[in-house]
Amino acid sequence: MVALVYNTRGTEKDNIDSSIPPQDPHCIRIVCISDTHGSIRFNVPDGDILVHAGDITKNSNMKEFTTFANWMETLPHKIKIVIAGNHDLVMDTEYFFPSQRTSVLQEKEHVLRMFKEKGIIYLENTSFRLPPSLGGFLVYGSPYSPVHIGGAFMPEDLSDVWSSIPSDTDILVTHTPPHGIQDTARNGKHAGCKYLLKAIKEIKPKVCIFGHIHEAFGVHEEEDTVYVNACISNYRYRAVQPAVALDLSKPIGDDSCSQQ
Repeated sequence: MVALVYNTRGTEKDNIDSSIPPQDPHCIRIVCISDTHGSIRFNVPDGDILVHAGDITKNSNMKEFTTFANWMETLPHKIKIVIAGNHDLVMDTEYFFPSQRTSVLQEKEHVLRMFKEKGIIYLENTSFRLPPSLGGFLVYGSPYSPVHIGGAFMPEDLSDVWSSIPSDTDILVTHTPPHGIQDTARNGKHAGCKYLLKAIKEIKPKVCIFGHIHEAFGVHEEEDTVYVNACISNYRYRAVQPAVALDLSKPIGDDSCSQQ
């Protein structure tokens, strides 16, 4: 098994989750959330790394971004990594008419400054390497999705978007699921990206974290990759689905996470 995965329980007032065993010192604990859509009233268990896979907001307004950044600052995780999603419109200047882009860019820059001040790492087709104490894993994040419902970061052609993923990526964070994996929408159709799936099969990351399709929440393991659809919101946009925590073995010696 690549990682030990735990669905979490608890309340919004208590981040101590008795359903998760104590952390193995040979592992890092990654807490996965996505599609919070302005909500901060849900349990986030402790861990080393917190990953948010996009759709921070519902309406892409500054109040939502500010509330989110202030809340993230209060959480104890050593590393906090965030990408945007299709609801986070101001993060995608190309979504707007040319006449609007200057003001939108100013809003985006304001959000990015706020994230930096609060210790949040924002990835947009970029990478971040974890420190050696946390395994030195390479994390890559991208906000793009196939056209589905609508919103930001949805170009007509995604065939070349994933070519920028480094071949040594260990943890891949995208807003879209890969096609056919935790991506079934309410209409029964697969809403994930076939080009992303192809890239994943070639790169073989240890973990893929995504969201976007609320009703496809859950975990899947295949060919030594763990796939996590970490949507907190259900299809009614209620934040009732649990965070997912996973323990990933550090690449030192032949030690590995032990089943608790």
